[in-house]
Amino acid sequence: DPEFQAILDMVDPNRDGHVSLQEYMAFMISRETENVQSSSDVEQAFRALTSGDKPYITAQELYANLTKEQADYCIARMRPYIDKSGRPVPDSYDFVDFTQSMFIN
Repeated sequence: DPEFQAILDMVDPNRDGHVSLQEYMAFMISRETENVQSSSDVEQAFRALTSGDKPYITAQELYANLTKEQADYCIARMRPYIDKSGRPVPDSYDFVDFTQSMFIN
């Protein structure tokens, strides 16, 4: 079935019969970002996951709204959030810097 083969091409591009975490994340990101036009779209998605209007997201918010693998991926790649006075906000991550770096790379 050509449709099934196309799905396999997306989720298991090297056709080794296993879907690695990296392959899964690449597939999920491509599905979730099909209609994303800019880093601002991704920032708005993160803002929707946070409580209040703040420029950071907590680990608790990530794990409450994403799969464990997606939250782990974000936490591993996001910088800890530093407020305007230069102090780190405990257990908080800078999603603005993260999304901007995604669109640069």
